[in-house]
Formats: sequence, C-alpha cells, structure tokens
Amino acid sequence: MNVIIGNAWPYANGPLHLGRIAVLMPGDVLARYHRLMGDDVVFISGSDSHGTPVDMKAKEEGISPLEVAEKYHEEFCRCFNKLGFSFDLFTKTHTEYHSRKVQEFILDLYEKGYIYEKEVEQTFCEKCNEYLLDKYIEGKCPHCGEIASGDQCTECSEIFETEDLKDKRCKICGSEPVVKKTKHLFFALSKFENDVRRIYIKQKGWRENAEVITKRYLDEGLRDRAVTRDFNWGIDVPLVGYEDKKIYVWIEAVMGYLTASMMCIEKRNENYMDYWNGEDSRIYFVHGKDNIPFHTIIFPSLLAGLGIKNPCIREISSEYLKLEGKKFSTTKNWAIWIDYLTDNYNTDLIRYYLILNGPEKRDSDFVWKDFISTNNNDLVGLYGNFVNRTLTFLQNNFNGKVPEGKMPQKLKDELFNVYFDVGDRIEEGRFKDGLQQIINVVKKANKFFDEEKPWERLADDKKKCAETIYICIQIIANLSNLFEPFMPYSSKKIREYLNIDEAAWSYVEKKTGNINKVDVLFEKIDKKNITKEVLRLKNKVI
Repeated sequence: MNVIIGNAWPYANGPLHLGRIAVLMPGDVLARYHRLMGDDVVFISGSDSHGTPVDMKAKEEGISPLEVAEKYHEEFCRCFNKLGFSFDLFTKTHTEYHSRKVQEFILDLYEKGYIYEKEVEQTFCEKCNEYLLDKYIEGKCPHCGEIASGDQCTECSEIFETEDLKDKRCKICGSEPVVKKTKHLFFALSKFENDVRRIYIKQKGWRENAEVITKRYLDEGLRDRAVTRDFNWGIDVPLVGYEDKKIYVWIEAVMGYLTASMMCIEKRNENYMDYWNGEDSRIYFVHGKDNIPFHTIIFPSLLAGLGIKNPCIREISSEYLKLEGKKFSTTKNWAIWIDYLTDNYNTDLIRYYLILNGPEKRDSDFVWKDFISTNNNDLVGLYGNFVNRTLTFLQNNFNGKVPEGKMPQKLKDELFNVYFDVGDRIEEGRFKDGLQQIINVVKKANKFFDEEKPWERLADDKKKCAETIYICIQIIANLSNLFEPFMPYSSKKIREYLNIDEAAWSYVEKKTGNINKVDVLFEKIDKKNITKEVLRLKNKVI
C-alpha cells in the first residue's frame, strides 16, 4: 500500500512547545508502523515560512522575514530530530521547488476556470497608509462574537473572510480602518462542494471534531476564497497585473503536502498520482482542531481541481493539550519548550506520555506529577523491570545464552492477535488504546514471571526455570516490535541486547544465541523534580 502521512506545517515564527508536539506525534507513530507493515511510506512536513505571523515576528526581532523563517526552520529540524521524528522530508515553503510547483498549480486552476478575478472591498488603514494584513485586523467574530483577528476565530474554529469581522480595528495603530476597492484572484471553492461531500461520506476513521466541523461547513454551503493578497513576503502570483501581490499563504501552505510528497516520490522514480489518487493508497493528515477546515474542506477541493478526485483521506485531528490545567501561552511563557524537555528527560518517555495522555477525543493536560509518575510506574516499574530482571537473570544463571524452551501455542496466538489489534487501533487513530494494549501485555508478563518464580525453580527444576526464561525472552522480543512505533529508542536498545537485527510488525522468536550486556532501560526520576519543575514553570511566568 502507498501511504502519505502529512504532519501540519508549523509557522516559522517561534520555537516549538509541547502543545504543538502533542498534536504532531501521531504522525511519526503512523509512519513507523506502516513502514514495519512493509508499506511504501512518504512522511512529510515542513516550516510554513510565509504569511503574516512570520512578518510580524520579523518586525518584533528587527530582522528580515527570511532570517526569521530560516532561524526557526533550523530550530524545528533540531527539535524533531531529538524527538525521533522519522520524516522522509521536512522541508519549508520558502524553496524554489515549492514556489515553482505552486505557481504551476495556480496557473492550472486558473486555466480551468477554478480561479477567477474579482473586484473586492478591502480594509485600508489611512493612518498607516496601507492595506491591512489579516493579522493586523481585529474585530468580533461574525459567528460567535468573540474577539478574533485575521480570517479564523480561535474560539469557534470558523474561517471567514476578514471583511466579515465586526467592529474592525487596526492592530498597529488602533484606529478604525476604511474600505477601498481593489482586484484579487479567488478560488471557486463553491464548485467543489460535491467532491468534499463525497470524501466526507465515504470517510473512515475521522475523529468527531473533524466530522462535526466539516458537516457544518457543508450544511452552510462553501464560499469562494481569495487567493491573492497585498503583501511583500510570499510566493509571486504568476499572472500579469498581479505583480504587486502574493499568493495567499492559506493556499500555498496546504499545497506543501503535494510539493513535498512530489519531491520525495520523484527521487524514487515513481508517479505521485499513484500515492494521491491510487486505488491502493491512503493519506493521513495529522493536525490540530483549529486546522480542520483547511484539511477537510479547502485542500480536498484544491486536489479535486487539480484532478485528484478520489483520495482516501484519514483525518487525525487532535483537541488541545493544556499545561497544569491552563492553556499554553507563549506570550505569558506558560509553556514547556521542546529543547528543554529533550535535554532533561528521556525521549521515549516524552513520546510515551504524549500518546498515552494525548488530546485524541478531548482536551488533555500535561501535569508534571503525572509525567514523572508515569515514568516511574509504567516505564521503570512495569516495562523496564520486566526486561531487566529477565535478562539479568539470564546473564547470571545461563551465562547469557538463550536456554532451550518452547513457546505455548496459546501465548503465541495471543501475541499474534496483539499485533492485529494494535495495528487496527493505530490505523484508526486510536493511539492511546493501542499503547494500553501493549502495556497490558507487560502487566501479564510481570505476573507470569512472579507466578513462575524462576529464582526458586533454578534449584529444584532447572528445566522449568529455563522454560520460563525462554518464554519471557520471546515476550520481550515481541514487545520491542510492538513498542517500536511509540518508543523507538528503547526498542532498538532491546534488539541490541537480544542480537535481533531489525524490527518487524509480526511475531518473532529468539530461539538461540547469546545476549549482549544489559543496562537499565529507563531511569527512575526523583519525585523532587515535580516541585522543581512546577516552581520553574510558575517563576518564569510574566
């Protein structure tokens, strides 16, 4: 099967905090799982280099938008590498390849009549003497009445034309702007309502938030959206008469999924349409709740306009992660930055906790006490304990050599079924359930070890003792496979202990051979860290 996994593209206007990573982590789990299944995977993402947020950050830091975009792109790459994200390509929208392909797509849509010219009234600040970018316009959301800026409300997730904001103000000077007429290009989104509806009807595995928001848009009817804007930082419009405008970031950024995948697939000498429109293909979009309309409405419409009318799309749309009961706030510095977390805590612990406590169906909360307790209870007390006591016992009493034994058929069948069950849950976006299935195996394994008492059998029934240790080794070998998509570093460590070359998504049996030197799989964290981290968080709040 051909699989495309597209992680949402973070704006290159600031460092990554844990709230963003919680939304994106499922993408790497999917990629690692599908590779183990033998599927042809293209796992892509990149930095959203253009648009108002980058321009605003540039003004704030007194440097150019390009310098801002490059600075944070490099930081994103470092963070994702530290977290073990296995991208086939993590690129950026500010590349020659992306710009050229986007311009080709725009021309294609224009020639087909899906992009057209329209005279519109646009917000202009006379005091600042310029057309205002969306993020510089503030007003009341036309849907819920809350304060919003730009073309999307963070409270209700609705997207709209900026002109529809009520009681508008210029965020730069605070004055009330006026309206002037100007020409822009528009994308005929309304023409693709049936295409979007068809994808929505046949969808499988979408989360409830994606279903609800998409249905609301379809019930209200799709509205055409502007493609160009008055701006100086972005991709040039490839049409005469629009030299002073740029392509709107909302359209060129989502096209990044296409351009990035095309770049990967071209290097494989394959046809990108086999991935996007093939009968044996699947596409995952991994993103937050606030990005749902772009992934379920707008991008599928663009794909349809470009001739990709039957993509098999699965939406992995997360809710929000809170921090100690409050929303993440970069302005108040109420956040845990990824570089700090990866420098001070085990990467697999971070990955494990974010999946186990992820905002899959509802908002979840990162709590330092829970984070550290999860490490000490689950990873040290359960998993690490089972692995280390089994392999240490083997080294001390069997000279590190796998003893003779036989795996009971019932237990073998149970492990076979766990692969199927966990795999189904991963493909359905139920990562937490899948991880809990594996933890149940660990719990049963510890119980088996305790009940068999190999330390007692060693003296009076060494054959029975050997049988017990043999079974435990097979469970450990399979746990390294099952945990691989979630915790790749500790899984690799176990394979090194057992002299197993590579992971696979199928039952394995380590029947003979020696094991290598074993060290502690996970370190216990002092509970004093809880108080230290909470105080650190509170003391740095502005």
